Amino acid sequence: MLDRPTLLNALAALAVLATAPQALAADPVSFNMKASMPSLRDPANKDTFTVGLADKQVDTSLKISCQAAQAGIISGQAESCAVTGNGSLVNPANGQKLPRTQYSGGWVVKSDGFTDGANLAANYLALGKVAASNARFAGSMMLKPEVPSTGASLLRDTILKRIKTTESGLIDERVDTVQLNNFTVPSAGLPSDKGCVWNGDMVYSYQTESWFIDVKAKCAGKDYALKGNMPFTATPNVGNQHQYDLTLTLPAADAASDDALFAAPEGDADLFATADGITGQIIMKESAYVDVEVDGAMDKVASEIDASGSFSGQNVPLETVRSFSTIVAIMARTFFGA
Repeated sequence: MLDRPTLLNALAALAVLATAPQALAADPVSFNMKASMPSLRDPANKDTFTVGLADKQVDTSLKISCQAAQAGIISGQAESCAVTGNGSLVNPANGQKLPRTQYSGGWVVKSDGFTDGANLAANYLALGKVAASNARFAGSMMLKPEVPSTGASLLRDTILKRIKTTESGLIDERVDTVQLNNFTVPSAGLPSDKGCVWNGDMVYSYQTESWFIDVKAKCAGKDYALKGNMPFTATPNVGNQHQYDLTLTLPAADAASDDALFAAPEGDADLFATADGITGQIIMKESAYVDVEVDGAMDKVASEIDASGSFSGQNVPLETVRSFSTIVAIMARTFFGA
């Protein structure tokens, strides 16, 4: 039997544990996509990306239809994508899916890379006691501009410097850059979901076949600085299949700021360690390969992709993970196209 002082100390310790903030593990957002890209054979054809996003609260289906940029003697045609889709809320009482959100609009990439987010809209159907309403995406993206922004250029230089000091042989300096400028993804339809505003840069290095990501999200008045990478690698011992493995971490007191961009597991235990941020994996089953020229170099690219996977967060709310997943979905041509 415990004496009184020992018992009081034990009760005090339990009280501290009960009131201590608990780690926030977000429920996963599943991702599936079917991509068909006939423009790889004939630029006049349109590419289609049918994407599904689902979590415990929201089930969304999006279709992105894209026209590749074409040069012309008199006038060229800019790259453009039309976006349509629907979202349903999941009734927590019985799992019933109730139509709530309709997506429409699209985006056009201007010659300088500027892409206006306000051309995308979300229309909310009346549901229960909540009236109908509407919202728009907002802000802008700079997609693969000829002259990257200062932030994208600095991120590119950091990446190339690291590659040149860690890898020998020919260095492929080709990169694609994406800049988010107050790019706003509105609510998925829940009154508690206020949407997120994104800023920052994403750079794809052809040398490492990896996205390097340095972004900040503001969701419901809270800021989330996320930094890391998403390498594109061949699935071991599986033919015609690649995968994306995403690791975005929140700032840590013991980590140098740039190190997070190149974080990689150092031992088997690290593979199963939980880091604050957003992680995920997308498996891509590929077919109908085409030889195409990408930024002056020939490459073999799949024109048909069947992808599936999920994103999840640690100490990052579900709304933020869902918002990031929505960006990947509407930018499917950027992440999965040539």
